[in-house]
Amino acid sequence: MVIAIIAIMAATLMPSYSTTNDRSRVAECESNMTAIYLGIQMWVEDHGRRPESLQQLYEKGYVSDDSMLRCGKTGAEYHYNAKAGKAEIMCACVHPDTEPGKRPHSFRQSYVALLGGGKLVEEGRKTGSLPDYGVKPEQTKPSDEDAMPPPPGSPPPPPTP
Repeated sequence: MVIAIIAIMAATLMPSYSTTNDRSRVAECESNMTAIYLGIQMWVEDHGRRPESLQQLYEKGYVSDDSMLRCGKTGAEYHYNAKAGKAEIMCACVHPDTEPGKRPHSFRQSYVALLGGGKLVEEGRKTGSLPDYGVKPEQTKPSDEDAMPPPPGSPPPPPTP
């Protein structure tokens, strides 16, 4: 009986562990991308152009640790496009054409990308901040019946058109 209860509790916690683990990987990639962007900005100030490769940032001391240039989950080097425009992907966890099932943030089927203008985005993200357990968004919206009644003495709500 005790073993069955422990198994049920473990099964209940597994989805939250996956979500937490995935969120930590996303945060790690975002942190690395921020450091890379700052290194690229310093490189551009010194050389007037972007580096040919991310490895140059480490070799010349613009980033302090070469592990920042690789995905924490897969160990693969980040994709880098030195010629990216302001709204194009300059640096990403994986090549932007990677299909959803093979992206490093597999729970959300996404990857973190740094645009040429310096904005960080999570591309291909399937869900919002909560994991998708088969609940459709329209099922999560409160209905009028679920709404809390106004406190006593408050003015009536404005009429809806």
